[in-house]
Amino acid sequence: MEEEEKGADANAWVASFGDLITLLMTFFVLIISMSIIKMDEIVEAINRNNGTGDNLVSADMKETGIFEEQVMSKVQLLMDEDDLPPPLDNIEFLYDSVVIFISEKDLVNVIDLEKTRDGFIIRIRADILFETGNPRPKEQYLYLLDEIAQLLSVVSNDVRIEGHTDDHYSKDRYADIKLSVSRATNVCRYLVDSGDINPSRIGVAGYGKLRPLFPNIDEENRAKNRRVEIIVKEQGAADG
Repeated sequence: MEEEEKGADANAWVASFGDLITLLMTFFVLIISMSIIKMDEIVEAINRNNGTGDNLVSADMKETGIFEEQVMSKVQLLMDEDDLPPPLDNIEFLYDSVVIFISEKDLVNVIDLEKTRDGFIIRIRADILFETGNPRPKEQYLYLLDEIAQLLSVVSNDVRIEGHTDDHYSKDRYADIKLSVSRATNVCRYLVDSGDINPSRIGVAGYGKLRPLFPNIDEENRAKNRRVEIIVKEQGAADG
């Protein structure tokens, strides 16, 4: 027994330890190789996303820590963009928001809402928004347009702005048309500037006295016919 113990190799553990080190090195080499492949995939995805054909990451940058930091920042940016909701195409959302605004500001006698087959209409009394015969909105009521512009800026729906008058413009045959077009145009410009809205989304028209809501038989009806309409359309709805 004593002879067997003396014959044992005291350094046998070294071989096992060496095998362990070899396995660990192989493991780390594998991890590094996978990381390089993954990073190359990320770079390719970023360059593809850029769409210019130019590489965002140069070969020199790959040799530094700057490369990984910038790539990961770009990846995080793309991830953040993916998390952001797209512009809303939601008529109900916008309609409900306008209802809340009218209620909170007690504007039931200033703004009317009407649902249509293709969306809805925000109808503003011209006597509130404009001085008689004047195409420029009153300063004290621009907050109405500010609120509407803010709401329109978060949806992607197309909008049509129409001006309408009563039948009191008889001296100049086209005076009512000119005034209604000018009012609609000025409202359009204000909405675009205030809400940073793409002008291509907005159409403008003026009809003068040609499209009354009510017969022009008394002052009450004429006041209702003098208006600006902001028509919000469902996506894909035909213009008209």
